[in-house]
Amino acid sequence: MRVTDGMRQSNLVRTLDQLSQAQQEASNRALTGNRVNKPSDDPAAAAELARIRASQAQTDAGLKAASSAESDLTLSESVLAQANDLFTSARELAQQGANATLDANTRATMANQVGLLKQQLLGIANTKGQNGYLFGGSQTQNQPFDASGSFSGDDDAHVVDLGTGTPTAVNVSGARAFTAAGGRNVFDDLDALQTALRNNDQTAISNTFAGLEAARSQVVAVQADAGLRIDKLQTTEDVLTQAKTVLSTRQQSVAGADQYQAYSDLVTLGQSLEQAVGVAKQILSLGGMTQS
Repeated sequence: MRVTDGMRQSNLVRTLDQLSQAQQEASNRALTGNRVNKPSDDPAAAAELARIRASQAQTDAGLKAASSAESDLTLSESVLAQANDLFTSARELAQQGANATLDANTRATMANQVGLLKQQLLGIANTKGQNGYLFGGSQTQNQPFDASGSFSGDDDAHVVDLGTGTPTAVNVSGARAFTAAGGRNVFDDLDALQTALRNNDQTAISNTFAGLEAARSQVVAVQADAGLRIDKLQTTEDVLTQAKTVLSTRQQSVAGADQYQAYSDLVTLGQSLEQAVGVAKQILSLGGMTQS
C-alpha cells in the first residue's frame, strides 16, 4: 500500500499527541508525587486509594474530636482543682469562725466571704468549654446551675465518635461533683456555713466541718475521674495517629510515584517530543515542496 503524505501527517499528529500526553502524565507524577492522578491511570489502585482516603478522613475526624474533648477534660480537671482549693478556703473560714473569741461582726464579715466563695463555685460549675457546658451532662448547651445552685442538667454521658467504632464518653459528671447525686449538695454545705456565721452560732459553725470536707472530697473524686479520662483520650489519640501513619504509608505504596523516575521520564519525553516536532517540521516542509 502506498503511503501518502496525508497518512504520514496523520501518523505524525498521532505520535505528537501521544508524546504530549505522556509528557503531561509524567509532569503530573513529578509535581504531585503520585502515579495515580485519575481513575484511568490505574482503576484498581484508584479504587483502593478512594478507600484509603475515606479511612483517612474518618481518622482525621476522630483526632479532631479527641483533641477537642481532651481540651475540655483538661479544663474540667483544672477548674475542679480550683473548686478543691475553694473548699479548703471554706473550711479554714469555718475553723476560724468557730473560735470562741470572735464577735458577731467578724463572723458576719466571714459570712460575706463564704458568699463570695459560693459565687466562685457557681462560676466553676457553669464553666463552658469548646463543646458546651462542662458539667451539664448531655445538656451541653444549657447552663446547668442557677444562682441558688439548683441543677438543671443530667448525669448522662456526653458521647462522641472518635473513629474507633464505639461512642466514647468525653465528660465528667457535674451532678456527682456538685449535687446530692455524688453524696452531697456542695452548695448547701457553703450555705450552711454562711448561715451559721451570720447567726453567730459557734456550735453550728463547728458542725459544718465534716460536710465541707466531704464536699471537697466529692469534688476531688470527679477531678480524678477527669484525669483518668484524659489518659484514655491520649491513648486513643496515639492509636489514631499510628493509624494515620499506616494509612499514609499505604497510600504512598498504592499511588506514590518514584520521584527520580518521574523526573527522568519527564526529561526523556521532553527530548522525544522535541525531536518529533523537528521531524514533523521536516516532513511538512518536504510535503510543501512536493506539492509545489
